Amino acid sequence: LRLALQNLQWHGERAVPAARVQLSARVAAPNAARESAGGTGVVDWKGQVGVQPLLASGALRIERFPVHLFEPYFGRALPLSLVRAEAGYTGNLALRSSPAGLDVAAAGDLLLGDVHVSARDTGDELLTWQSFAFKGMKFAMKPGTRPQLEIGEAALNDFYSRLVVTEQGRFNLQDVGAAPASPAAAASSASAAASNAAPVVAAGASAPAAGLPIDVQIGATRLTNGKVDFSDRFVRPNYSAALTELNGQLGPFRSDTRDMATLALRGRAAGTALLEISGQINPFAKPLALDITAKASDLELAPLSTYAGKYAGYAIERGKLSMEVSYKIDADGRLDAKNQVILNQLTFGDRIESPDATKLPVLLAVALLKDRHGVIDINLPVSGSLNDPKFSIGGIIWKVILNLLTKALTAPFALLAGGGSEDLSLVEFRPGTALVNAGGNAAIDKVAKALIDKPALKMTVTGAADPASEREAYLSAALEARLATEARREALRSGAPGVAVSASAAAGAAPPLGAEERARLLKQLYKDTEIPNKPRNAVGFVKDIPGPEMEVLLKSRIVVGDEAMRELALQRGIAVRDALIAKGLPSERLFLAAPKLRAAGDTDAAWTPRVQLALSTQ
Repeated sequence: LRLALQNLQWHGERAVPAARVQLSARVAAPNAARESAGGTGVVDWKGQVGVQPLLASGALRIERFPVHLFEPYFGRALPLSLVRAEAGYTGNLALRSSPAGLDVAAAGDLLLGDVHVSARDTGDELLTWQSFAFKGMKFAMKPGTRPQLEIGEAALNDFYSRLVVTEQGRFNLQDVGAAPASPAAAASSASAAASNAAPVVAAGASAPAAGLPIDVQIGATRLTNGKVDFSDRFVRPNYSAALTELNGQLGPFRSDTRDMATLALRGRAAGTALLEISGQINPFAKPLALDITAKASDLELAPLSTYAGKYAGYAIERGKLSMEVSYKIDADGRLDAKNQVILNQLTFGDRIESPDATKLPVLLAVALLKDRHGVIDINLPVSGSLNDPKFSIGGIIWKVILNLLTKALTAPFALLAGGGSEDLSLVEFRPGTALVNAGGNAAIDKVAKALIDKPALKMTVTGAADPASEREAYLSAALEARLATEARREALRSGAPGVAVSASAAAGAAPPLGAEERARLLKQLYKDTEIPNKPRNAVGFVKDIPGPEMEVLLKSRIVVGDEAMRELALQRGIAVRDALIAKGLPSERLFLAAPKLRAAGDTDAAWTPRVQLALSTQ
């Protein structure tokens, strides 16, 4: 210590001129501890000190002041340990006491360097940086007004942070700054968190922060050469990743307005993915003022296999993740977010037994979402109010993902159609025939196009028919087919080209016949068909009767049993399978199932003649 005083006076309550003071000090750990503590700090003061009124003003220079040496005075109040920190300041400082309060003004450059902070309980390193410089700093505090802090430029260099999810599923920084709790209270808190995880997280994430007790204005902020290590000890095996090469800058902003600063940040995730964040933000606004876009590209998915095994039930063999998210918060705390996620060549491996794994069809959902190039491109929108204590961004995103998996189980064809409400699992037919109606043809076109783009999917085709509701339509179709057969026979006998007719009476529609030709053929068919109790005239010859009556008698000779309807259902399945093959689907991806008949007594009013389609990955 070196102290020089000049013109020091004190006359009780009477005002006196300020004394001139020079103070110089060196601060260091004693003896052997000095080297490990980082050497010697310097404090130099040159200015004035007044006793009445109480004041101090002058030039202050601090170099490498070892803040960590004083950690025993304040460390017990924090759940972290200040292993090392050095402070520096060059500038002016003025303090004056008055009946209204203390008047403080400071202007200069502040430096916090060589900072190392660790967790008190585990000793794990939490936060370090080489230098955090505040240039052009001005601080003013006057009685009856809010303190004012202005920083011309802030620069953080060579910074490092470690984020850990503990074995209990909590972040290592989650309790930093919290008041120490008794063991009983801690156990109670852990139990409540385990049983009410979603509400607790939501409340913690969205509860409004208390307003700052000071007005802050910061000019440009620069971040250089940053790194963030992430470790998850909650999952087995543990997962680790790192954000590296973090560089960026933040434009000027103030705490007393919602005006946002321009943000630009670049880095690399897990050594492979490129990270880019841009937009605008004001971290001091209440609620948070935010309008940013973040992009990450080519993140390798194989290292995330431990999460896939735990929550999806399958390991990840390979794949890459790219994503683009945009988050915007308005002045009312309303959040509007878009999360565009692209998974390229996501390939699952072996089945992993996990009690936390979803029972929903993950493999089918992935196959439904993949296009022909092996790419999954999905959008996960999020909206809500940060003022709602139950609002949770992560909870909503997880809910959207679960909805996708659920839709893969309950409505896979809706997911196949791009998430719309249209059900492509049914191909409808004309009653009594194996002819697809207009809506069914449209469904076949859409299914074929979608399946061509998703080569991992296979399809089972099941034809169906109803012996009860389709009986009359089947009889009509069968009669028309017989009339077409008669027309073909006549054409063959006359040497004219014939018209092909399906072997199954109800397999297809007969070519249209003119009214006169149909009446003639109907009469001839009636004449050639053995029908008991045909109406006869007085002399015993077959009597001419009206066309509708002929049709009734001819239909009575057509047998409509379960076998005939089963054949109709089979022909429907074959028709759909052949139509899909004709549109470019490989036959090895299509399987024809045994035909089904509608059960007697089924009261499904929405039932229509159909072919049922089913998707699978095997």
